[in-house]
Amino acid sequence: MRLLVIKPSSLGDVVHAFPAVDMLRRHLGSELESLTWVVNDSLAGILGMFPGVDRIVKFPRSRIWHGDARKAFIEDLRKEQYDVSIDFQGLLRSGLMSWASRAPRRIGFSTGREFSPLFYTEKYAPVEKHRHAVEKNGDLVRQAFPGCGELQIPDLNVNPEWLEKADELLAECNGDGPVMAVGCSSRWPSKNWPTEFFSAILDTVSSIRGTVRIWLLGAPDERPLCEQVVSSCNKAKPLNLAGKSNMTGLVGLLARSDALLTNDSGPMHIAAALKKPCVALFGATDPVLTGPYGSGLHVVFRSGCPKSPCFKKQCPLQGVKCNNWTDAETVAKALLAALEKTESPQHS
Repeated sequence: MRLLVIKPSSLGDVVHAFPAVDMLRRHLGSELESLTWVVNDSLAGILGMFPGVDRIVKFPRSRIWHGDARKAFIEDLRKEQYDVSIDFQGLLRSGLMSWASRAPRRIGFSTGREFSPLFYTEKYAPVEKHRHAVEKNGDLVRQAFPGCGELQIPDLNVNPEWLEKADELLAECNGDGPVMAVGCSSRWPSKNWPTEFFSAILDTVSSIRGTVRIWLLGAPDERPLCEQVVSSCNKAKPLNLAGKSNMTGLVGLLARSDALLTNDSGPMHIAAALKKPCVALFGATDPVLTGPYGSGLHVVFRSGCPKSPCFKKQCPLQGVKCNNWTDAETVAKALLAALEKTESPQHS
């Protein structure tokens, strides 16, 4: 079988598809001849983590309306004749990709948006609506391929070069204790808990256990926000690495970390996929749907705001902070507990 997986974006959504695709790979076994994955060109590096991808088709999202870019993308998509396409995205553009692939069997969600179900030959609904994205993807595969085994987090690849680059940056951190990563930013401003709250947590952790090494992760445009966290710290000495690594570099940094303090963000989903414990702060979004995936490994703090989860990119309440219902010391203790369980020998 020649399989096409369509899951272009976002970072967390791509990672959420890993367990379902892994389950299908294990189910098909030797019947699977090739696996092709369509992903946004900016996220192609993340597929280096997933074992078994034979070919990556890069979707030029920012240039797709340019005739040459669109033509090149369709030509690349059609370089192989697929037997089955599975659309985990469920949007108009992904539905069109499924149709354009010319696969005779095209699978997708019956609940897909923007008329995407019109392009599928088989449509399936999630078993439950209020269900984690990973489980929903698993539902789609199980219904299309009865008899699939257990849905689980697969063992992912971490290239030694990614780790070497992380080690170079780790040498810049103060101290020699366990490593704590921090993701204090996200694509939605409403997901970002206050920078001073992050600083208070880091100060508390450093006061209790001064040997913790802390690095802040993020994209180049998130560096100023990370710098606010650094400047607000009194005890902690976090290293601001925002903008200093690419997609694969981020994987290396998270692989070298013992725990992650984070908003609802892409790095959170990568860390969870790497089976690193996350202490996650949720306000605008629902952790039942998109929280760090992995039973018993993560701790989630939810805002007590009456509007939570609002699912809005901008906070609907002016002057209200997500952390008003949570104290920094409680979060810091959860982080310390995670570090005690997971710190590895090379970090001690």
